[in-house]
Amino acid sequence: YRMIHDSLLQTGHENPVVELKYTNPMILMQYPLNYSQSISSDYTSKGLYSGTVAIQTHGTMVTAADAYGKMILPSGDTLSPVLRVKTIQTILNTPVEGSSGIETGDQGKQLETCRWYSKGYRYPVFETVRNININDSTEIFSTAFFYPPQDHLYLDTDPENLALQEEVWDMDKKQEELQEQVKTISMEDIMTCKIYLNPVISVMNLEYELKTDANVSFELYSIDGMPVKKIKTQKKTVGNYYETIDCSGLFPKNYVLRITANGLSVNEVIIKK
Repeated sequence: YRMIHDSLLQTGHENPVVELKYTNPMILMQYPLNYSQSISSDYTSKGLYSGTVAIQTHGTMVTAADAYGKMILPSGDTLSPVLRVKTIQTILNTPVEGSSGIETGDQGKQLETCRWYSKGYRYPVFETVRNININDSTEIFSTAFFYPPQDHLYLDTDPENLALQEEVWDMDKKQEELQEQVKTISMEDIMTCKIYLNPVISVMNLEYELKTDANVSFELYSIDGMPVKKIKTQKKTVGNYYETIDCSGLFPKNYVLRITANGLSVNEVIIKK
């Protein structure tokens, strides 16, 4: 590898079978790399297969930060946010003049690697690798690696990432303290509602109990989000109530009933026969 300004270049590759030198190195990474950014470069290489057969390859390398989100670990703990960096290396064989070479019928390959990074960890937490035959899109092999966050803690000579981890831990602790101080209000704290019959043939009955004063509304939507029926918002006091929705003119299919009380909503699937 070689660093030039903000770019990490790969200058060679070696495994038990192949030894390659990139005569035109490829760009693996640029720093910083943020979500939705990508880089692309062409490369050429030459080397030996099994120590005796001359080989040459060429292709492209594309690196993209294409996804982010939350990772749930096998322990049940979560990491958030995590950034996925996806690299796709196209590997094409270049015929070597005067060499018997190796069979080239299936030398077009694509190496796809996905790595998930989290703030404060130098190395990826999770990694997947797929080698694909370009000719017929078949998978030659695939594998995956998991590097538990606690296994990164041996890097006591990495003060920058250790400082980031402490910052994240402090933020998580403050968030937990705030959550303990704030009571979460759920729909069950405001009202309960019974829907019958479901599936419905003609009239849908809604029987609900308010545990506190609330602004209540009922809206029926098609699956693709188009409004069909509505009981407009009404201010109700604590007590039991009854509403009906005429469904006799609706087509037989599934609908969504949205129940809203004091700004909180729940959705229920309604089947019209």
